Amino acid sequence: MGLAVALIAVLAWLDDRREAEAALEDFSQEQATLATSVGGQLRSHLLVLQRELESPSSRGSEELEVVSRHVALDAPAAAPPAREGAFNLRLRDAREATDVAVMMGPLLLEAARVAHPGESLVMVMPPGSNTLLSTGRQHVDAPALATALGSGAGTLRLDRKQAAALGLPARTAVAGLSIVDAGRFGRWGVAVVTSASRERDRQRRASLRLVLGVTLAGGLVFVFGAIALSKQRRELELARELELAAVGRERDERLVRADRVAVMGTLATGVAHEISTPLAVIAGRAEQLLAKNGLDDRARRHLEVIQEQTTRIGGVIRGFMDLARGGAPVLATSAPKQIARAAVRLAEHRLLASGVMLKTDVADTLPEVHCDHRLLEHALVNLLLNACAACERDGHIELAVRLCETHREHVAFVVDDDGVGITPEAAARAMEPFFTTKPVGEGTGLGLAITHEIVKAHHGTLTIAPRAAGGTRAVISIPIGARRLEMAAQ
Repeated sequence: MGLAVALIAVLAWLDDRREAEAALEDFSQEQATLATSVGGQLRSHLLVLQRELESPSSRGSEELEVVSRHVALDAPAAAPPAREGAFNLRLRDAREATDVAVMMGPLLLEAARVAHPGESLVMVMPPGSNTLLSTGRQHVDAPALATALGSGAGTLRLDRKQAAALGLPARTAVAGLSIVDAGRFGRWGVAVVTSASRERDRQRRASLRLVLGVTLAGGLVFVFGAIALSKQRRELELARELELAAVGRERDERLVRADRVAVMGTLATGVAHEISTPLAVIAGRAEQLLAKNGLDDRARRHLEVIQEQTTRIGGVIRGFMDLARGGAPVLATSAPKQIARAAVRLAEHRLLASGVMLKTDVADTLPEVHCDHRLLEHALVNLLLNACAACERDGHIELAVRLCETHREHVAFVVDDDGVGITPEAAARAMEPFFTTKPVGEGTGLGLAITHEIVKAHHGTLTIAPRAAGGTRAVISIPIGARRLEMAAQ
């Protein structure tokens, strides 16, 4: 901001100097025009004088020839003596030569009207002389003017010392110069010298106004800039305080979530421990019944399913306990198609009972994923059951398994439903432990929280969002291959 004000001030000063120089140049041209005008008047007087001297009544009919001429401010030694301020001519005709004294006063009358004492000065330089005569018929010693007139210059700028020597104010002065051809009276020089003090004073006042204007404008810029900077500083401080408050709230929320996860882990560990005993009893009784003879095929199949599911439940419980203790899941290579089919098989009885139609769209050429098959299968079952709970009878669910569109090195398990949907606010909290939108007694708020922990243990992501067409979309994204998963773990 200061640099901009300084740049504007410099540009304004340069423009002021240019305008001042242009004004002085115009003033010089005015003096040159004035000198030309005075020179014209002087030439007219000299030509009239020449005609009078050559008239028959004055000298006869013979043509006169000027053989010598000079200006005498003091009486010359030669006779006849000339009065002070006379212009002496030596004329010759066929019979004799004679001296004629021409008074300078009438010749300088017009010049005297132009001159202003103490401000301007009009001078003439007669032919054959290097001395200038002022309107007061005084010698003026001005070698610079005489040289400029001799060279035919139109204007001349005089410094303070030269102006003071001419009796003008010790300020810059400008001389307008003109050469007058007076025929037989020779070539006369005319110089009109005027002090540029008025012009310089106007320029100085203009410069002062410029300085005051730039100073005032700069001051206003600095004042408003300071106000703006102060306001911006306060806004930044407020933004920093708000950011700190947001960070504090986020930290508190993370602590609350961590407490809930810890509670969930403790609860899961306790529940797993309590379930393991009756589960072992169920598995043992099923094994005893299978050892008996005489069982029909249907009863045997039911017992085998019971035994198979108790084994699965035991594996899931062990996986939960490992996660609760901070351990990593037991990874193995699995085909996404097999995981999807196993999850559908486990959830289909609930879907049939609710009258909800399930459609699957699983690509055949998907790469394998490195995962804990039982845990990932359980996470997908949770999504299917949540979708089923959100749908009314005759609702629709679609399970699609494909490569992730945004991360081609991930496999996405996408569950879409056309149920009641979910709000963005509820979607943002859906994975918090114990958060549920179901009526009291119908949900624990742990299903999606457990699913999220399972997916996070696989270095994947779980996203839940409302669909534009209605309903909800839940997506599990899992990295492909063991090496990528190991790199992510590092």
